[in-house]
Amino acid sequence: MIWSLVAAALAPVILLFIYILIKDMRQPEPLVWLLKALCYGVISALLVIIVMSPFGEMEVTSWVTGFLKAFVQAGIPEESAKLLMLWLLLRKNPYYDERLDGIVYASCIGLGFAGFENIGYLMQGLEDGSWISIGVSRALFAVPGHFFFGVVMGFFYGLATFGDPAKRKRNMFLAWFMPMMAHGLYDGVLMSMGAMPEYVAGITMIVFLWGFNKLRKYSVKLISKHQNEIV
Repeated sequence: MIWSLVAAALAPVILLFIYILIKDMRQPEPLVWLLKALCYGVISALLVIIVMSPFGEMEVTSWVTGFLKAFVQAGIPEESAKLLMLWLLLRKNPYYDERLDGIVYASCIGLGFAGFENIGYLMQGLEDGSWISIGVSRALFAVPGHFFFGVVMGFFYGLATFGDPAKRKRNMFLAWFMPMMAHGLYDGVLMSMGAMPEYVAGITMIVFLWGFNKLRKYSVKLISKHQNEIV
């Protein structure tokens, strides 16, 4: 049972890892560095747990507290930890030599984070048998979400490194701010739905699905943009 759970948790991670490998086939990164990125993603998840554990879980009583919790306990600390790990990984990486590499490494860090987090969530559903439904929903949304946040982070990180030097600080800020905002809004909508009337929650879910699809399209566009730009 436990191995089935681990396989279900990591399957979407592996599929998206293969996807980004295919996108980077023109100048592929060494596999060992990509595996390092996955490990750094796991470290970022552990870092968030250590930093946030003394504060406990915020109670969601309205859409305001739902969004507050989403940003304070998810968007800000998680994307900050990922960006720190990305900087540590790339500062002395001799293979980091083009803009697309920023997306590749950042998305792999996001996948490492998502894989570790996914195993934890599925383990919570092991006792009551809900781990399968949890795994399906997270494979469709949570894991791709972390991947998309990584793509956005990596896009601006690549611009900060290989773009206009005059815009370096701006792009480094955006490498944190943009995925943090996307992550906070993503979690905020989901965390707020339980405190909404049913009809409002239904409308909110439609908005969520629309926004998630826009994030997916935006991420694909960013990957293509760096693919087409030779540094």
